[in-house]
Amino acid sequence: MNTIGLFGVLAGSAVGLALFLSSFFLFIKRKENSQYLWLGLILLAVGLRVGKSIFFFLLNDMAPFGLAAGFLGLASIGPLTYFMISGKSSFQWKNSWHFLLPVLGAVACFLVSPSPWETYLYQSATGVLLIYLTFSWFYLSKSESNVLNRNVLIMVTGIWLALVYQHLADSMMDYAWGAIIATVFLYWIFIQSFKAGILTKGISVNLPDQTIATVREAFEDHQIFKESGINLQQFSSRLDIPSYLVTRAVKHLYGRSFPETLSHFRIERIKQMLLDPKKEHLKIEALAYDVGFASPSAFYASFKKVTGQTPTEYQKTALMSA
Repeated sequence: MNTIGLFGVLAGSAVGLALFLSSFFLFIKRKENSQYLWLGLILLAVGLRVGKSIFFFLLNDMAPFGLAAGFLGLASIGPLTYFMISGKSSFQWKNSWHFLLPVLGAVACFLVSPSPWETYLYQSATGVLLIYLTFSWFYLSKSESNVLNRNVLIMVTGIWLALVYQHLADSMMDYAWGAIIATVFLYWIFIQSFKAGILTKGISVNLPDQTIATVREAFEDHQIFKESGINLQQFSSRLDIPSYLVTRAVKHLYGRSFPETLSHFRIERIKQMLLDPKKEHLKIEALAYDVGFASPSAFYASFKKVTGQTPTEYQKTALMSA
């Protein structure tokens, strides 16, 4: 087997991994958290795009079909990533315009193949993906820390860089290296998901009482949630407990994910502070920073989501009913 063929096989293994992870998140994990629905769809789209390289390397007779499927995946990665990062709980038809380019472009790729227009369409979709990535990184920087969102953005950004490398490639070997770079980021998200315990659902893992007690103490006694930017990896490292055990302990104790538990404790603490006469001279934004929120916008969004009211509305309602 020549080098190009070997790279094609490696790309094929990445497609298999992407489809496996996609199925896992779509059919097993999505009921736990809407993030997993979007992640499953993102991985499916990435699998379609990387799969295009297999058609390119090994199945030239089916190239038009592969080009169409690859374009559909490529042009869908951007909107799906943005939906996940922005916290959308489900797809709404008013957002369907985001998928006009993927669908119409896929049809065009199939009809014009073989033609230089295929390259122009793929380059355009790669440029549009950069726009979605820019908005997604901006949104992430303004929202509460979320390790899964950050890891997904790193993966998608790495794959985008691999695609740009392919567009700049002067030879088939350079194009093949682009596919391998994308493959590396797929395996990276697999490793990160495994380390975080996301992939261990259904596996019997002993949860020591001491682990539960340590996690409870960190939240309730030491109030570690007040540390702005604290994430699962930092929390786990601080307690010297594997992150997958921390995740299970938090779920066992509070019935929530780690980010949701951080937000819960912060909101409950600030609700107490809003009704404390000794704190009435402080600005609400100052209280938000005091309990660990990274920005006022993240605080207001979380507070409204949990209570259905703004902090001022909550304060007035609570004081009137006291």
